[in-house]
Amino acid sequence: MAHTVIDGVTVAVGAGRPLRPNAAVVLDENGVVIDITDGAPSGDLFLVPAAVDLHLDNLVQRRNPRATVSLDHDAVLTVLDAECAAAGIATVCIAARCEDSPRKGIDIADAAGLADTVERLAPVLCCDWRIHARVELTDDGAVDALQAVLAASTRVALISMIETSVERSRFASLAETRRFYAQDWGVSESEVEAVFRVDEARLAQVGERRKHVAALAFQHGIPLASHDDRTTAHIEEAFDLGARVAEFPLTLDAARRARDLGMHVVLGAPNALRGRSTSTGNVLAADAVAAGLCDVLCSDYLPSSLQAAPHALAAAGAAPLETAVDLVSSNPAAVLGMGSVAIEVGRPLTASLRIIRPDTAQVGAALWRDGRLVFGRECRAFGLSPVAG
Repeated sequence: MAHTVIDGVTVAVGAGRPLRPNAAVVLDENGVVIDITDGAPSGDLFLVPAAVDLHLDNLVQRRNPRATVSLDHDAVLTVLDAECAAAGIATVCIAARCEDSPRKGIDIADAAGLADTVERLAPVLCCDWRIHARVELTDDGAVDALQAVLAASTRVALISMIETSVERSRFASLAETRRFYAQDWGVSESEVEAVFRVDEARLAQVGERRKHVAALAFQHGIPLASHDDRTTAHIEEAFDLGARVAEFPLTLDAARRARDLGMHVVLGAPNALRGRSTSTGNVLAADAVAAGLCDVLCSDYLPSSLQAAPHALAAAGAAPLETAVDLVSSNPAAVLGMGSVAIEVGRPLTASLRIIRPDTAQVGAALWRDGRLVFGRECRAFGLSPVAG
């Protein structure tokens, strides 16, 4: 009977259990773990549970690499799939932006278009692609766009509510909001202010849209998140509507209130890796993790950050590595209602083999999903060998 041995690795089993250095993991012909035993010295090789990414939002930039170029979803998603596999991500929730904002480069029809693309391509891609429907509550067509996404795809895994207004900006001042988004969107500061200054008539409809979005999430059995909450009142409002995920809370007070209510708190892996937020003065992921106020990291705009962030947090003393790996694997899997993603005897392997060196970027060597090797490079050089017997 043929089997595979992954030798000379440090195994991060997951689910908070201790690391196992100098190990060998044996798989049967179906990719099921049949043994975890002593092996060769592990050096810089790590076998970690594959990541589960609740929020990847970089399609606008990928689809528009030049001012006059707009690529279709198929062309971008197939390449992004390879990048995410190399980054050790088995499940990716890609953001479908339910809003119409030409200044941001967003067309409201793109949300349903992306949902359709994911539905068509998912069976042949390396990663398990799902939809994170990000609903802009100030947009008159946002709820209709969400309904179109739900009609186009069976793979909607998370719905989030965001309000783009001066009152709910993730920056503490309008001046900082203008400066950042003028660079980010490539528009003037006055155009940024026009987006954020929502008139009273539109703001008056936001509350009803929140309820409508929450009702759709409940109706479809999809987890609901609230995005960029600054105050405890914002968190409580979202919780009362059924949100159980607080995504990018802007202050430690908001994160603390969310945890007190039993919500999952999601922050960005780039924040953890870089040691700072793109928004001056907002909560740092490392501080929140160290305080027990963050249980999930997402890639946000940088897939490679997701598996690198746990090592950065461990190096900074924010959390032991065996705890930090759960932030990108077991904990987000629980948000989506998935089964265990731990590396255990008797389970099909869903894991990433990685080279971790302090002087270089991480290198993803292989990715298994449900026992299948879906990505690999020069596997023999990285301690992976097929054995007949």
